[in-house]
Amino acid sequence: MITGYPHEGGGLFEVACSLVEKELSQPVQSTIVSLAGFPAPRAEKHFKRKVFDFNPQYIVIQFGSTDAARPIRAKPRSMGAVSSMGAVSKGGTAYRSPSAVTIARWHMQSLVGFVWKTAPITSLSSYVTAIEHMVNDCISAEITPVILSPFIFGSLHSLKNAADYTNALRDLNSSVNRMIFIDCIRLLSKAPKSKVLLNDGFHLSRLGHNLIGEAIGQAIVADMAYRRKSKPALTAT
Repeated sequence: MITGYPHEGGGLFEVACSLVEKELSQPVQSTIVSLAGFPAPRAEKHFKRKVFDFNPQYIVIQFGSTDAARPIRAKPRSMGAVSSMGAVSKGGTAYRSPSAVTIARWHMQSLVGFVWKTAPITSLSSYVTAIEHMVNDCISAEITPVILSPFIFGSLHSLKNAADYTNALRDLNSSVNRMIFIDCIRLLSKAPKSKVLLNDGFHLSRLGHNLIGEAIGQAIVADMAYRRKSKPALTAT
C-alpha cells in the first residue's frame, strides 16, 4: 500500500520524499521494497537482505494492516490476506469511493466479526516481536527506522485490533531512542472514513495517502534538523 496502490502514483512514500526534498532543498535518493500481503513475521525474514544493501539513512516500515485484519471468511492462501478483506481486480468496485450502502456493510461486517470472535491474521505478540527485531536491525546498522502503525479499517472489529497494535508500538517507541513512530490511526481519524478509505474498507484514498505521507516527511525533516543541531561544532586550534 505504501506505493499508492491502487492509485497511479502519488502514494504516501512518494508524498513523504517530495516533502523532504522541498524542505531540505536537496534531492532524495529513495527506493521501495514491496512485500505485498506479507504479515510482519514473514517479512522480517527477508528484511535485512531486501533493504540493507541500499545503505539508507532512514527506512520507513509499514506493516500491520494485513496483520491486524480480522477477515470474516477464509480465502485460498494464494489470494493473500488483502483479498480476504473483499478486494477485487483493480478496475472493480472495491476501489471506488465508499457509498452509504458500503458504510452500512462495514457495520454489518463488524457485527459479524464481534459475534464470531474472528482472530487477527497475526497475533499481537508476534507482530510486535517482528517489528522490534526490524527496529533493532536498523539501529544496529545505524539506520533510523520510521515505523508506521496499522491504518484504519472500515470494519470496527479490525479497527479495534489495529488500535491495540498501535498502542503496543507506542510502548515500543518509548523504550527505543532512535525510532520514529507515526500513529496513522490518529492521523486518518482526522477525516471521515468515507474520505480516507476506498470501497473495500482497507485501501487508502488519495487524502489518506497525503495525510500519512506528509507526517512521514515532516518527522524525517524534524529528525534531521535535531541531529544537525545536536552535532558538536568543530573548533579551530
